[in-house]
Amino acid sequence: MLVNEIITILKSFPKKHVFTLFLGFFLLGAMSLLGSKDLKEKETELELIKPLILNTLSEEIKIEDPLIEREKVIKRNDTLYTILDDFKVKKEDIISLVNSKNSNLLAKIEVGDKIRVIIDKSGELKNLTYIDDIRTGVKAVRKTGGFSIANYESKIEKVKIFKHVVIEDSMYMSGLKQDIPDSVLMDLAYINGWDIDFTHDIRPGDTYSLIYEEILIDGEKVIDGDILISEFMNQNEQYIAVRHDLNKQTSEYFNLEGENVKKAFLRSPVKLSYISSKYNLKRRHPVLHTIRAHKGVDYAANKGSPVRATGDGTISFAQYNGGCGNEIKIKHSEDYETRYCHLDRFNSRAKVGRKVKQGQTIGYVGSTGLATGPHLHYEFHVNGRHTDPLKVKFPNASPIQTSQLKSYKEKSENLINELKNFQSLINGIEVYGG
Repeated sequence: MLVNEIITILKSFPKKHVFTLFLGFFLLGAMSLLGSKDLKEKETELELIKPLILNTLSEEIKIEDPLIEREKVIKRNDTLYTILDDFKVKKEDIISLVNSKNSNLLAKIEVGDKIRVIIDKSGELKNLTYIDDIRTGVKAVRKTGGFSIANYESKIEKVKIFKHVVIEDSMYMSGLKQDIPDSVLMDLAYINGWDIDFTHDIRPGDTYSLIYEEILIDGEKVIDGDILISEFMNQNEQYIAVRHDLNKQTSEYFNLEGENVKKAFLRSPVKLSYISSKYNLKRRHPVLHTIRAHKGVDYAANKGSPVRATGDGTISFAQYNGGCGNEIKIKHSEDYETRYCHLDRFNSRAKVGRKVKQGQTIGYVGSTGLATGPHLHYEFHVNGRHTDPLKVKFPNASPIQTSQLKSYKEKSENLINELKNFQSLINGIEVYGG
């Protein structure tokens, strides 16, 4: 056979030649394999660097223009048509909206409410939202042949927020530094304003803690809610106020004993002021230079600063009165009367016989009469006798009704426990407002 013949021939060769022959065959095979591998690698490399040929797209990619959102607070004399026309909504869309089913829900728009629309670049109306309040309104959504219009009611969630502040400058500024909203700080000042004069009584180191609510709609904060409980430590005196709903429309704040924190009188008749002269029966008069009893408190403030009635009552006197200058007297009851002197001018509604509410502006700071500069001289009379306004104990407003006292006690105990739990978490790590 062929193989046997080859073996016979090889045996006739010297071994040295046979070895050389085999070595030659081996090298030839190796070179063949390596050449094949290099060729394949070059072919692969050429494939990788070969220019890509983009196939022609059978359909063009359509890039939609971004939608436009516009919003407006409804003003007097506005109509749905004029608002949508100002928004550049297509006339045919306005007509289609008005002719859609339930369009009567948009017939009566009210001043102060909002209208928000989403349109495209051409003015095509995609949807419209009439916002009645933070929770309710009317929504119109585009559909084939018109708009789907219906009332909506958003889901409201209330979240409790805890804050604790040590005052280093003012109650207000220290609170802002701890990210307490302005509206919440104003509520805090109002709630405690009958017991604390925030202009004159605050000292560095005073503290306050509070729990208030944030109102969320669809998971987003829309407004700051009410203070549920506050604790104010002013010169080592503790003042606690707890919110309680008297009915569906009315809420007030009470202390832990169920007494209303609201007093029949405000502590100060002028907000932004400082006390330039206290109640003193042996004071030397700054103009007459004689010893003359000072039967009230002087509040120095800028000329024109509003002067407010410290309690509900009826104006019994409103005219110029010698050394007191422009003067107003308010009769609050058979027992209480207040007096306001040196006014620059009276409020236009401050007439004798007219009833006024606590906090209502009755006049403006001035320097009429015997006065060295703009200030308010304020007197507080009890049973016809002069009394120091800074020391008199004001009567409270109505306390919790006996029928509600039990439920209030339970609610206030739960809130005070929550407040204490929060405070315990920061015990020894107080947050400073300075």
